[in-house]
Amino acid sequence: MAKLTQWRIHSPKPADADGRAAVMATRAELVKMLARFNIAPERDGVDFEVLHGPGIRIHMPFEDPVRQVLVEEDDDSIAAFVLMAIARRFDWKFTDVDTQRTLYLFRGREVE
Repeated sequence: MAKLTQWRIHSPKPADADGRAAVMATRAELVKMLARFNIAPERDGVDFEVLHGPGIRIHMPFEDPVRQVLVEEDDDSIAAFVLMAIARRFDWKFTDVDTQRTLYLFRGREVE
């Protein structure tokens, strides 16, 4: 079986004055944003560490607001589709943890 990729997802905005990564969203906002992709914690509540979705697990920090998350693929046959859908929807940066390569997607212009 091939090694599955781990991604660090974070904002492309510059770090703050203290050198911390830019804020993505609050924990609650992030859960709500990812729910449309069938990604959620196993149980309701605020003490979860992992969101589960089709082919992926998203490890959430307990820090609020969230500045970055770690995504692990657990099924490479579907994970790429889910990650591409998320990347197209949100202006987040996807960095491969092992190679430090960044995934760039052409988003096109919004049609009005």
